[in-house]
Amino acid sequence: MASLRQVDIRNFYIESASFIQFSRRCRSPFVFFDTEFPGCIFRSSKHHTLLSPAERYSVLKLNADVIRPIQVGITISDGATSTAQFELRDFDLHSHPHAPSSVALLETSGINLTRNRQLGIPSVWLARLLLDAGLVGDFSRATWVAFHGCYDFAILFKALFQLTTKLRVRLPETMEEFMALANWFFGGRIYDVKCLIRRCDGLYGGLEKVAEKLGVKRAEGKAHQAGSDSLLTCEVFLRMKKVYFGPGDDGKEKKMPFEGLIFGLNS
Repeated sequence: MASLRQVDIRNFYIESASFIQFSRRCRSPFVFFDTEFPGCIFRSSKHHTLLSPAERYSVLKLNADVIRPIQVGITISDGATSTAQFELRDFDLHSHPHAPSSVALLETSGINLTRNRQLGIPSVWLARLLLDAGLVGDFSRATWVAFHGCYDFAILFKALFQLTTKLRVRLPETMEEFMALANWFFGGRIYDVKCLIRRCDGLYGGLEKVAEKLGVKRAEGKAHQAGSDSLLTCEVFLRMKKVYFGPGDDGKEKKMPFEGLIFGLNS
């Protein structure tokens, strides 16, 4: 298992070359990713279980239009595995909207917001790297996997869309438009582990709880750091795939359910 690499402006170009080289060697890569951001600013007056899909998207859009990412962790797996944690400079604690409790949790987990602002990369650089590595867009063969990924996909979507428009962007007005564009960027090959556990007896809860139930230990880093969480998502997914969706009596692997669905949005 490759070590988790920290990437900021000081080593971005060197790490980018390694990232692209590894990605292009993969024939059908799985891309496991996680984002860290400064919390949700807007909440519905209804309990989240009572919201319709359109209402859930409305809350997501309100938040995603104003929040700025702090970290993105990406683990690529196609036999071999590579993990990178990208420190981003987009968020300024002193001027950008945030939830104080969420920021406090991230700082307790070891994220240095001042250093990120000084030494992080713009999220559009990461978006360009993903395009150059062939992991998004028309010709991508990658499958993208997140855990409870509505905000994760929204944050990457905005960075990718900003790359093409050169403007600060907002999410589309409707969930249908968002999913259509997300399917273009990510090829429709999307899985959300939080959806998959519905078909896995005995699994429930957050990432740490699911990992514990599966006997999967965090290999590197801390919870609430994007690189470490992306790597744990990878290990959890591969373990679930083996235990719950492995070959049946006929010797054929079971089809993974819920392809194209994102937990907390359209599921």
